[in-house]
Amino acid sequence: MLRSAVFALTLLLVSGVAAATPGTRNFFYLSRFGDPRVHNAVVVDTRPRADCIARSLPGARCLPPREFLGPHDRLASFRDIVWVLGATGLSGRETVLVAGDDAVRRDFVAGLLYLAGQSRVAVLTAPLTPLLAHTPSAPGTPRGMFRNPVYQGQPRAGLIVLREDLARALQSPHPPYLLDGRSRASYWGRRIRALRGGHLPGAQPLPMAALRIDVAQHDVELPLVASAVVYANNAYDSIAYFTLLRAGAGFDARVYPGGWEDWAYHTGLPVDAETYRERPRALAAFTGADRPDSDKSIMSVFAGLVLAAVTGYYLGRRRA
Repeated sequence: MLRSAVFALTLLLVSGVAAATPGTRNFFYLSRFGDPRVHNAVVVDTRPRADCIARSLPGARCLPPREFLGPHDRLASFRDIVWVLGATGLSGRETVLVAGDDAVRRDFVAGLLYLAGQSRVAVLTAPLTPLLAHTPSAPGTPRGMFRNPVYQGQPRAGLIVLREDLARALQSPHPPYLLDGRSRASYWGRRIRALRGGHLPGAQPLPMAALRIDVAQHDVELPLVASAVVYANNAYDSIAYFTLLRAGAGFDARVYPGGWEDWAYHTGLPVDAETYRERPRALAAFTGADRPDSDKSIMSVFAGLVLAAVTGYYLGRRRA
């Protein structure tokens, strides 16, 4: 099921090798530690800060996702992101090997590094903690208070799609192909994690959890289109989904980092399969909706008593 005749092609199950190469030369998944392609790479450990400081790969920099997220998990400004990268000891020119135990945490940091302009980003898919049991290790280094060096990576702005630009593009004769990485329950509005449920107009579902399994098995289901704008629930999930598609599946993806939460909160924007949460019963009772008949009877009696008292008062004054 596709959005228009322009994209009237069915989804086809193809092998990971036939569908796409595993990422690109400067952004790719790596299944084995010690691969010669990342010789002398700077290791970025995305596990919780305390775990990284206690034990990591030699020379590792501790860079958990929380360093880039503000209140309500909103993505920090680009200026703050660049400052964090410099304080972590990155200049942007290095090859980095991003590792961790949680795939979404790892992919979020990897994707953010790539979008920020890091020269070359490899993503180690093997969990880091078990690897440390039989690999030389050392305490990880947390970010400092000052930038050293100053981060000089050139942002890959062409891979980032902002809300206003996406809204205009969806109204054009040839709108971009959209992929939604949330669960199917969220896609169809059965699960609501924002102001409203549903999905962006014309978006096709390709859940991140299922895609991750397919990528690991080299058996990926991808749409037969040249490229797509991808999103998930919020910036954290959307950038992780972008990494999975671009570095893991080798798919030409751009990312709408605001994700569904950002789109859904702007109620003037169009939505497919739109749903809303049910109104709390306490609020319904307060507004008079679904009020039990006994409550309505009590209110009717009370109103009658008030009317009788007012009528008696005015009749008494006229007789006087």
